[in-house]
Parts: sequence; C-alpha cells; structure tokens
Amino acid sequence: MNKTQEKALDWLLQQGYKKEDISFKQYKSPNFITRDNKQYEVKRLYGTQIIFYKAQYEELAKNPKTIILVFRDNEAKPFLKFKFEEIKNAPASYKGIEINWVDLKEEIGTIRVSKKTKERLEKFGRMGEDFEKLLNRIMDKIEK
Repeated sequence: MNKTQEKALDWLLQQGYKKEDISFKQYKSPNFITRDNKQYEVKRLYGTQIIFYKAQYEELAKNPKTIILVFRDNEAKPFLKFKFEEIKNAPASYKGIEINWVDLKEEIGTIRVSKKTKERLEKFGRMGEDFEKLLNRIMDKIEK
C-alpha cells in the first residue's frame, strides 16, 4: 500500500469503518470496497493533476458510482471527493484540477527488443524521429 492509499485507509477508518469491513486491491480499480459495497478509488494530486490509466478508466466505467478520493501530499483528508460518473466523459479538467487520461484514446502497444536491435534501429533513425516513425518508414520502404 502506498502512502496515499494509507491516508485513504486511515480516512475510511475515521468515517466509522472497521479494518475488517474494508477490502483493498493494490493493482486494481477501485482500490477499496467496503462491506456496505461502497467503492473508492484513491488518487494523489501531482501538482495540479491526477492520473487515470486506460485500465483504470475501463474498470471504473463499469462502476460509475465509485467515489474518487483525491489527496494532497501534506494532508490527511481528501482534498476532493466525487463520483466517477461525474468525469466518465473524460474531461481535461474537473473542479480546478487537470485530469491526465493516459492512453485512453490512443491504442498503444509495447514492443520489446534486445539492446543490440535497439542500437541497430537507432542507426537508421533521423534527427528527432521516434521509433514509431522510424519503423513505419522502414515498413513503407519494404512494402514498395
């Protein structure tokens, strides 16, 4: 459990829940589910933004009543509380905070290559060209 999740657990205990009434999931959304079936997703405020990853969005969209708890680093209580359904249309900001929707609209996959292959690819790259552009340029040449 990270520090922000620990704060959320402490806050839930202060709300009258007992530890045994709270289920915690480290790597799944929502993070906390209480015995009375309330669901909580915990977010840390990074400067002026919170971050949602695609997998989190997909899980929370199935549970739109999930309460999002936003914590600042130096505070024990949530800075902001709202239901996911209030942001399910993926706004860029909400109630004065920016929301970073990572990989939500773009289909991105990961390709793993050895260090040797990466070095070979870099030799074919042009100034400022990322690997996706490089690979597409090479494939375009092959297809001609």
